[in-house]
Amino acid sequence: MGINSLLGVFVPHGNQEKFLFVTGLEQSQVDAPLAKRLQFLPKGSPSVHLDALRGFAAFGVLLTHWRDAFFADFPPIRQHNALVAGAYAFAELGHQWVIIFFVLSGYLVGGSVLRSVGSGKWAWREYLLRRLTRLYIVLLPALLIGGALDWSGSHLANAGAIYSGRSGMYSLTFDVHSRLTAPVFAANGLFLQGMALRGFGGKVPTFGSNGPLWSLSNEFWYYLAFPLAVLLLAKGRSLWLRIICGLGLALWAIFVSSDILLLGIPWLMGSFIGYLPAVPLRRPWTRRLVIAAVSAALGGALVLGRYSDHTGLTDMLIGVVATALVWITVHCATAPLPLVYVKLANRAARSSYTLYLTHLPFLVFLKASLQLPRAVPNWHACLVSAGLLAVTLLYSQLVYELFEKNTDGLRNWIERHAIH
Repeated sequence: MGINSLLGVFVPHGNQEKFLFVTGLEQSQVDAPLAKRLQFLPKGSPSVHLDALRGFAAFGVLLTHWRDAFFADFPPIRQHNALVAGAYAFAELGHQWVIIFFVLSGYLVGGSVLRSVGSGKWAWREYLLRRLTRLYIVLLPALLIGGALDWSGSHLANAGAIYSGRSGMYSLTFDVHSRLTAPVFAANGLFLQGMALRGFGGKVPTFGSNGPLWSLSNEFWYYLAFPLAVLLLAKGRSLWLRIICGLGLALWAIFVSSDILLLGIPWLMGSFIGYLPAVPLRRPWTRRLVIAAVSAALGGALVLGRYSDHTGLTDMLIGVVATALVWITVHCATAPLPLVYVKLANRAARSSYTLYLTHLPFLVFLKASLQLPRAVPNWHACLVSAGLLAVTLLYSQLVYELFEKNTDGLRNWIERHAIH
């Protein structure tokens, strides 16, 4: 079955071009006239809104650690008001934004697996090449640069409290030195953080101060498990292939932690969005109303997840609402968009992985080098911290330009020199 025929099963005819753009199919996989038209899809395409969501999720994680590093906790603040309370609530949703990342990843990566298997074009070599180059081109620089920042910062005068976990930061409650070791580096490079392994006295920690590395382990193991599950259940597969895939899934489930298993549910939710029917809304005002309502529901779920004691349940709730928002966006958010918004959303999405994986060691280094305490919000503290936030964003963009931006070039080089 060809790609265009397959789209006829998954997506109504009027939305096929948008679906191709959002889910990342290569233009070479479609007919030439359609490929030509795809060049103009960013304007008014739902993919632009999904790009913006992905970039904003990475920024939300950055904002959480920025607040944690430079501002005191909310309860001790004497002058409480709605503005300060809202700002604190918005800047403390780091974990919840990661759940949205999982849904989007399931939609993009899981959806591509389903299409490849369904069209008979599945190949493990091509799939692993794409996934591993995508992961490692940012992971290795993040480990090396982050480790260098941690080592340098820990040798600064009066930085001992920060790097020993006594600065008051919730994201840095441990001794960073104990995590700057070759075994921890190697384990994180193999996506083993969070796994219970011998020699680590429990679960493998994230490397140095870079706590966000935890979710990268989840992503990697989902990338391995999902194709096994699809091939196990797909029609027309041999018995031996099903047995191999079943054994692989069983070993996967035994090896990974329960947290990875649980958070795989939101990832799975995203992977099946392409199978959902079209949203039966025709009038523009009803579409806008539904998008606004689901967006508000997602905001409420994020806040509930932050302040609820039932993290597992609220993670699932966020997954459900985020899945609904992506589904509605694909079918309803088709109005033309300003070119500036299109470009900003595209840039934010392309560099979101780098921003997510590189910001925390840099923030901690800034805090240590400038010897900044966790301050009560005032104009001076806000201006200084806003400047540091901007510097961190610029730093992440520099790292993106050096590494992640060259993902396709690296992949092509490997295909030419290491595979063929």
